[in-house]
Amino acid sequence: MEGKGFSKFVKSFDESEMSTTALTEAKGWYESLLDAEFRGRKDTDGAARYRLSSRLGVKENVLFRLQYRVTEMKDIAGEVYRRLKLAHDELCERNEEAARAMRAERLGHTGQTNAVDQERALAGVGMAAPEMASPEREET
Repeated sequence: MEGKGFSKFVKSFDESEMSTTALTEAKGWYESLLDAEFRGRKDTDGAARYRLSSRLGVKENVLFRLQYRVTEMKDIAGEVYRRLKLAHDELCERNEEAARAMRAERLGHTGQTNAVDQERALAGVGMAAPEMASPEREET
C-alpha cells in the first residue's frame, strides 16, 4: 500500500513516514515514562523497564527494542503505541495537577478571600489610576 493516496486531491502518502513518526513518538513517550519510573542511583534500567512493562501490560522486550534498537524497527504495534500514549498523557496530567496544587499553595489560595481582596483600589493608585502628568506633558 506504499505510495497510495487517500483520494485524488491528496498527495500520495507514504506509510513508512507514518511508521517513522509513530516510532519517534512512542520512543519519546517511553523515555519520559522510564525517567519517571526510575527510582534513583541504585536502580537499573532493567528493573525500571520491568516495572513499567508490568504496569503498562506491554512485553518487556518491546520496550527494550524501543530503548536500544529502534533503528532496526520498521513500525510499532498499535496496542503498544496506544498504551504508551495513554500512560504518557496520564503522567502529564498528574504532573500538571501537582503543579496547580503547588501554585495554589504558594499563592496561599485556600478558597478564602482576604480583606485586601474585598477593598476597592484607591483612585490614584494602581492600574486603574487616571493618567498622571508625565514629564513629557509638563512642557505646556
